[in-house]
Amino acid sequence: MPLWRWATGLLMVPLGVAALEGLVLPTVDSCTLVAWAIETRTYGRQGGPGRDGRPGRDGTPGADHTATANGTPNQFSLPGQDGAPGEAGENGRRPRCDSQPRQVAYDLQAPSGGNGGHGGRGGDGGQGGNLTLYYDNPDALGLITVVAPGGRGGRGGSGGAGASGCRCRWRSWTLQTCTGTPGHGDHRCQTNRYVCRDGRPGRHGSPGRDGRDGEAGQLRLVNQTTPLSADTPSQTLPLQHLVNQPLRLSRNLWTPRSGANTLLAAGSQVQDTYEDYTGRVEGTLVIDWQAPRPVGSFAAEPVTATIDADGRVEATFPEAVWIDANVQRQADELRLAITQAVREQDVTRMAWGGLHGSGSDLRAVVLDLAGESAQLQTQFRVTLRTTGGNPRDSHRLHYTTAYDDVVPAAAVTVTGNRFEIDLGQLPIPARRLRQGTYAQLDITAIRTLGPHSARQSIPWQGQL
Repeated sequence: MPLWRWATGLLMVPLGVAALEGLVLPTVDSCTLVAWAIETRTYGRQGGPGRDGRPGRDGTPGADHTATANGTPNQFSLPGQDGAPGEAGENGRRPRCDSQPRQVAYDLQAPSGGNGGHGGRGGDGGQGGNLTLYYDNPDALGLITVVAPGGRGGRGGSGGAGASGCRCRWRSWTLQTCTGTPGHGDHRCQTNRYVCRDGRPGRHGSPGRDGRDGEAGQLRLVNQTTPLSADTPSQTLPLQHLVNQPLRLSRNLWTPRSGANTLLAAGSQVQDTYEDYTGRVEGTLVIDWQAPRPVGSFAAEPVTATIDADGRVEATFPEAVWIDANVQRQADELRLAITQAVREQDVTRMAWGGLHGSGSDLRAVVLDLAGESAQLQTQFRVTLRTTGGNPRDSHRLHYTTAYDDVVPAAAVTVTGNRFEIDLGQLPIPARRLRQGTYAQLDITAIRTLGPHSARQSIPWQGQL
């Protein structure tokens, strides 16, 4: 705690014993007061931070190449480019010290220096180029030199230096103020001591991280001299382009092996693991639209078809569309006969339609606003709670469960897109369905189409 005032040789603010040890009190007369300032002001302008260095550019990968090993020595240089170094961070900006005010009645804080900017990260090195090599004689591979190292990562930029803070020209001073009339008992003088503190130096910016070295290029070997046909292992097309238009898929098969550099001429630089061509699979996707509604409303929906290494063809539809289909697989063909299709957003557009009747004839109505009842299977679960109280007499009614189960299909009547749940047919005590009873009803609609399912809660509260 800073000492801030004493009078007639006695401290006005209590200090601990430890704080008083070694303290020499000034000699003052009985009409002199000494005080320390309790207000601090700044002057000049603080130094601003330096700009961070920009990251270095990543190195471009080496070019891929295809060649044939025909027994003639050959060399391929496919290196990745080095990453560029990161830019250095700017030094912190110097503060504007200005002229330190003199003989002011408050403490001063000199401006601090700005922080240095952080160095930019170094760019990553580019990967070495890949080489696909056809051959019919394994000995011919030993005459091929492939130099495809990855580029080196760029150095991270250095951090900028923090700027020095301003230094005080006058570090302390005193001012005396008096009140009353000299020579009279009301005369009092007070000496205030003030200080100036040097500005803090700015922090140095941290250096940027070095970029990662790029991987060496990879070798692919094809034990034949006939060029491989291009493969299309995956395609995404609008549904309208697939209906009744077979889509052919293909995949070239590669097996990973090790020891690439030992197969090539001395001095080669490629990844140790190479890929060996082992064959090709082909397959066909056929989509037959048999749904009652036309395909046009789903024509633009993307469908992704793929073929895996075993030659199995799969089709993936977007999550926003529910599809039900009969699936047939014959040899290398996948045939989908689509029987129903709805949009997911229309599945849960159910709404409360009110109560009708009373007692054993009480029915709850649920409406399908999207009009999808013909395409979907719909099941209901009902939770009914009732109370014997009246909200006008009690603010906290006690509800008890009268029914909580799935509604049997026989208790649900469907007319177009209108569902009537016959609550009177359910095993609910008659007194719980008495007209005027206060109830809470939660109807959960469970709607399914093929492998798809969704739930929607439809709550109601009121008087039966």
